[in-house]
Amino acid sequence: MEVKYARPEWNLQAGGILAIDDVSDWEVTLESGHAWLTLEGYSQDKWLCAGDRFRVPGEGRMLIEADHDSRIRLEPPPASAVQRFLTRVESGARRFARTVANATVYSAERISCGPAR
Repeated sequence: MEVKYARPEWNLQAGGILAIDDVSDWEVTLESGHAWLTLEGYSQDKWLCAGDRFRVPGEGRMLIEADHDSRIRLEPPPASAVQRFLTRVESGARRFARTVANATVYSAERISCGPAR
């Protein structure tokens, strides 16, 4: 799962505005309240009522303005098999890099198996 935002949930008071960039294919859920959603590059805005879900169709800025006190949740798109594989490869590469960075390197002169000649 991609972790893009430290907080996947927001509480907005009436009149509060939340601006979020680049949430393509993320799902917005209005858990409570009533809010107005505007997407950059789209001519039609959308009203969300408690319980409504909306999948963001494109990249760009999204603005949500609460009409009443509201609770909003963002969920990332489900990962594809390729994304899961790449995440595992990246994680393994980071572990390997940490191991190499923490390794002690000895030169051939410092390693001896017997008396010096």
